[in-house]
Parts: sequence; C-alpha cells; structure tokens
Amino acid sequence: MGKVTLRAIFCGIAGVLAWVLCEPFFPKQVIAGSWNRDPVFLKVELTFTFLLGTLIGLTAGFLNGTDRGGRINVIVSSALGLIFGAVGAMFGQAIGSSVYAILGGGSNTPANVIARTLALLPFGLLIGAAVGVSQRSVRSMVSGAIGGAVAGFLTGAAFDTLSQVISRVVSPVNMTVTPGYESEAGAPGRAVMAMGMGLLIGLFTALADLASRKAWVRLVLGRNEGKEWPIDAGQTLIGRDERAHVPLFSDPSIPPLAAVIVKQGNTYHLQDPQSPIGVGLNGYRVSQAQLNHGDTINIGPLSLQFLVRSGGSATFEGSHKGVPIGPAAQPQQQRPTQVSSPSTQYPTAAMIPQPQAQSQTVTSAQTGLCLVALTGPMAGNRLAIGTHLEIGREGSGLSIAYDPQASRRHAAVALVGGQLTVSDLGSTNGTYVNGHRVTHAAINTGDQLMVGSTTFRVE
Repeated sequence: MGKVTLRAIFCGIAGVLAWVLCEPFFPKQVIAGSWNRDPVFLKVELTFTFLLGTLIGLTAGFLNGTDRGGRINVIVSSALGLIFGAVGAMFGQAIGSSVYAILGGGSNTPANVIARTLALLPFGLLIGAAVGVSQRSVRSMVSGAIGGAVAGFLTGAAFDTLSQVISRVVSPVNMTVTPGYESEAGAPGRAVMAMGMGLLIGLFTALADLASRKAWVRLVLGRNEGKEWPIDAGQTLIGRDERAHVPLFSDPSIPPLAAVIVKQGNTYHLQDPQSPIGVGLNGYRVSQAQLNHGDTINIGPLSLQFLVRSGGSATFEGSHKGVPIGPAAQPQQQRPTQVSSPSTQYPTAAMIPQPQAQSQTVTSAQTGLCLVALTGPMAGNRLAIGTHLEIGREGSGLSIAYDPQASRRHAAVALVGGQLTVSDLGSTNGTYVNGHRVTHAAINTGDQLMVGSTTFRVE
C-alpha cells in the first residue's frame, strides 16, 4: 500500500499548494448576498479550480511516470496529467457550477450540502479520469474516473460541515466590515476542499486502479524488487527501451525488446522476439508458452512473476523465485508446453518479424545475408532475408507497427539474380540507403537501410 499512500499524500500537498497560491487573491468583503456573483470572486475561484486540477493531474502523472520507469515515461505521464488535469478542471468547474445553481446552492440549509456534494462529483470524476489518462490505458482512465467521483462526492459531503467548524475557530476578530457588505469567510472551506480533493483523488484513484487490474507482473529477482507493472495492452512489450510497457533498466545485458506478453481472450502468452539472451519461463528457455498465475519469467539476470486476479489467493504471490538463464541455456528437463502446432496461432507482437509463406522463405544460411536492426525497440535483432521481404507498419514480412514514420507498406527487399535490392512502395517518408533517398537500389553487405525512423544494416 506504499504507492497508494504516497499518491494520496502528494496529491493532497498539490491541493494545498493550489489553495496557498490563490487564497490571498480572494476578496475579503463582498456586497451582501452577492458573493457568488461578484466578478472578482468568480475570476479568482475559476483560477483556483483550474490550478487545483492542473497540480493534482501533474503530481499524479509524475508519480505514475516515475513508477513505470524511465525519463520519457516521466515526461509523457506528467504532461498528460497536467494537460488533462487542466481540461478536466475547466469542464468540471462549468458542470459543477451549473449543478450547484440548479439545485439552489448558496444557503445554509441541508439542500446546500446536497448541491455542493453533487457539484463536486463531476469535478472529481474528470480530474480522476485525467489521472488515469496519464497511465495511458483505458482501464486506468475508467478506474480513475470512478475513484475521482468517489473523492468528489465525499469532499462535497464534508465541505460545509468542516468549513463551518473551522471558520468558528479561525474567524478574524474585530474585523471591520463596510456597511452593505459582508465578510467572505470561505477560506477554511476552500482549504478543506483543496486538501481533501487532492488527498482523496490520489487515494481512491490508486485504490481503483489496483482493484481493476486483471493481470500484472512483479519484479522478484533484480534491482527494485517488488516493482509492478499492469498488463493492459493486447501486446505488452518488455525490455530496456523506455517505450516498452515494462521497461527494465537495471542490467545492460537486457535488450531493448526482450519479451512480449500477448493477451488472447482471457489467456496470456509469453513470446521470445528473437532476443539475443533468450526468454525463460520458470527456469526453462521457451520461444512461446502460455502463462499461468504465479509463473516466473526469466530475462537475463532478472525475474518477473506473472500474476492474475482470478488465479489464486494472495498468499500464492511471491512463492516462485526465478532462476537466471543465459543465452545458451538449454535445460534438458521437461519444458513448459510450447506452441508448435500450425493449427494454433497466437497473436504476434507488432515488433516481432512475421515469417513468410513457406514457398517464399529463404533463410540467411542460404542467402548469406540478414538485416540487423540498429535503432528502435528491435535494436540488436537479426532478421533473415528471403527472396522477398516486405517492411512496414503492416508489412507481410517485417512489421514495424511501433514506428509512426513508417507507412503501412513501406519498402520491399528482394533477391534478384543474386543481387539484393530494395524498392520503395510509395511510402510517405521515403526509403533511404546510406542516407540517400531511393525508389529502387541495389544494397550490399554493410549498407544501412532506413525505413521510417528504423535503421537496419545489411550483413
């Protein structure tokens, strides 16, 4: 529960900071009975709610990025939290103000408590959704919205009661009020709302996120043991690249793309994307295998435990310790069941090269040539060149769907009369050989081929 508490505390601090920055600018006196129509008051209130949502979103996004790991994740998650927190605050303020006015808020009656509660609910919902957006998954956005709605509801329900109690204690003594005006005594209430909204949004979005995840992996062997990552995507990429869903930076031997977890219905499958160090499952090297609750995934010196919510009791978690495997590890004992039947096809990660039809495939041993990825999540992988290899985001031979600069059908590498050639397939950004844009060209050993933003070397 450490991460839950940490998010609650820091988001609560963010809320207090918003109050501290804005409270000095609220007018201390307003025309009697018109505090909710005073233009100065309304302007500062709008700034206050905007800053409140922005700081909570930024703080939660920063924590989400830090928890995922990597500078890029911190920057992206923080930016998403800030932007969507600001947008959510503005829409939440507009919706909440309308609800408050429709329900007759503004008087010291039980009806005002109801109006306040329902007015803060959409504000909390949208800020919570912004916190979920910073985690870049639909599940997190939905769970964040639910957690934020609960936080807004509870904050609104407690707002008037707590603010009245606090105002009696801290109300100014002998304050001179201009005739026809009344003192604006909302500072304690705003402090309660700011701190409560931040703390409760941080708390309930974190709890909702933990409760809604169906599968996740936990690092059980290696630096930062206990760190967890949810498995939300259809294809979860694991490796040393910061763009991976599960980034592993603690060991330089881990390749940028080390393993892939593919979700198919209610089952999950582990795949080796031709990693130079191999992928292990419970200590046995595999090319692909189905994952079960409690299984240990071995990647070099690191081990990750795969967990699913419906897989068993919490006491089972952590009972498996991984056995590090090396690239040459080939256990002779019985291995986990692997996919070998041609009738059973699992989804393949977008970064894993797809095999050509048998009639077209020519191995690198036959041609003596291969492509070595130099950049991107596939960096270090060696790809066999056959008689024809199509490359693109939907390439039938080599899919690089992770590369936004690549076209769906970008380029084709072919062996014609013993000479390897590359042809551009009408791509948007062009195909380059040794830095020169080409439509059709011969390529030889040592040449560098750039497709989109991904570079390969011919070997």
